Amino acid sequence: MSHQTPLRLPLLTLSNQYLKSNISNWFSACDEVRRALEEYGCFLAVYDSVSPISDIFHALEELFDLPTETKLCNTSEKPFYGYYGKIPDFPLQEILGINIGDAITAEGVQNFTNLMWPSGNDHFSEIIHDYANIVAGLEKMVKRMVLESYGVEKCYDSLDESTTYLLRLIKYRTPKLDESNVGSQVHTHKTFLSILHQNQVNGLEIKTKDDEWMAVDMTPANSFRLSCYGRRGIFGIEQQQIALSCT
Repeated sequence: MSHQTPLRLPLLTLSNQYLKSNISNWFSACDEVRRALEEYGCFLAVYDSVSPISDIFHALEELFDLPTETKLCNTSEKPFYGYYGKIPDFPLQEILGINIGDAITAEGVQNFTNLMWPSGNDHFSEIIHDYANIVAGLEKMVKRMVLESYGVEKCYDSLDESTTYLLRLIKYRTPKLDESNVGSQVHTHKTFLSILHQNQVNGLEIKTKDDEWMAVDMTPANSFRLSCYGRRGIFGIEQQQIALSCT
């Protein structure tokens, strides 16, 4: 059973303008990030460097409106890296992973775009590429904060150089009357850090250290959830998510 009252995760302001305005802001934020991850395994971040929210979610609508046979062209030898959808146990969920090369490279995103639109779609490619790099910037910032908070900032360069990115584009459709509203199976992210961004439709639940499921309120629209213990999705209406996994 999950708690009906949404869990109020720590909401941290990680805008570049705020953090660079005063060195004490940076050190304070580093401590807040570490404490949030130690206590909850995740936190919400308000990040003001993202391009217009509507652009990215309109791009996702365009992508998921493509025929299933087109989306099936996105394949991978790694589980859940290609197209994942139309699964009987979880019929609400569709996932497309940008795994052709690194997700933050122009070439990797362009290769994915060419698979979906052989005649090209420069607008989609530009939006996804810009978005992936902006969110990767947030990942780099949080990674540095965690290492500095533990006093091992000297490890940052080697860790950053070994990091690869997978951008997963996710859609949950509205359940039918005879369907369960559980959109995704219970799972734990195995990556060093994961960042989740979604439209303003709540449904995310996380498992606390006390082994209880709690609903998460992910407003405002420019908030991101970083890292987690365990998670699942409970949905009543259509929702879109973007997840950047960093390994």
